[in-house]
Amino acid sequence: MAGAPTDSRRRLGAELRRLRRSADMSGPDLARLLEIGQATVSRMETGQVRPSIETVRRWLSATRAPRDVRTRVLQLAEDAQVEVSGWRSVFRGGMAPQQRAMHAFDEAAIAIRHFQPFMIPGYFQPAEYAKAAILGFRLTDEVTDIDDAVQARLERANKLRRRTKTPYHLVITELGLRLLPAGATTKARSNAWRSLLAATELRHVTVQVIRADAPVNQAPVCGWMMYDMPVSAIDPLVVQVETPAALLTFTGADVQPFELAWDRMVSSACNPEESAHLIRGLLADEDH
Repeated sequence: MAGAPTDSRRRLGAELRRLRRSADMSGPDLARLLEIGQATVSRMETGQVRPSIETVRRWLSATRAPRDVRTRVLQLAEDAQVEVSGWRSVFRGGMAPQQRAMHAFDEAAIAIRHFQPFMIPGYFQPAEYAKAAILGFRLTDEVTDIDDAVQARLERANKLRRRTKTPYHLVITELGLRLLPAGATTKARSNAWRSLLAATELRHVTVQVIRADAPVNQAPVCGWMMYDMPVSAIDPLVVQVETPAALLTFTGADVQPFELAWDRMVSSACNPEESAHLIRGLLADEDH
């Protein structure tokens, strides 16, 4: 995925550029050897695009890098597969741009898998719930674009419903369903449940709930989103994890633990029909 260069990508890009120049090769020359676009070579060298490990191996071979250099550059490439973006950086310029940046991942993906142990995902949040949830991620007491951020989140939800060719699979804990962000009313939470229940009727949406008393095969220490990308993408699978301090992005071999954890979470969850029944029960209890 393209994006703001991280330190690891910058260092890797600088090394790749140095190797190309040491081999007395132009960008177009190397691009032809690697069978990629010249613009992609340039963006890799500036850290705008993270190359795959296989692309780095081919780059090292094409530039005839010495063995010790190969080892060092491959380590840099491994480090670049996990990106850490501090929230001060993520929210620079406001909270709305970060919300809209997530649209790009949704639109690029061919399938989305989402594990959420802590709250109802943004795709199903009504405005009141969304505002309370977004404010829970603020870094300071001063937030000037909260209404724009909420609108961006609602736009993302609408796009999910319309993007019928992109399967979306959610596994959420019952405790996550019940969580009520400070500032949101129980009515707002009920509306979120209704939105989630309505989504279960969509062919491209799958919802599974892990009951509060269900035995789990994997500790739900965090939530994550798994984006399966087209075969043409540099990274076939991208995983994003939100923490209180940073947004983490994993690719390459580092996504394998998430694949295993996902399978374990699915095995601990109710099937889709039982999950929909559970959500209906929460609504019935709320109405009484």
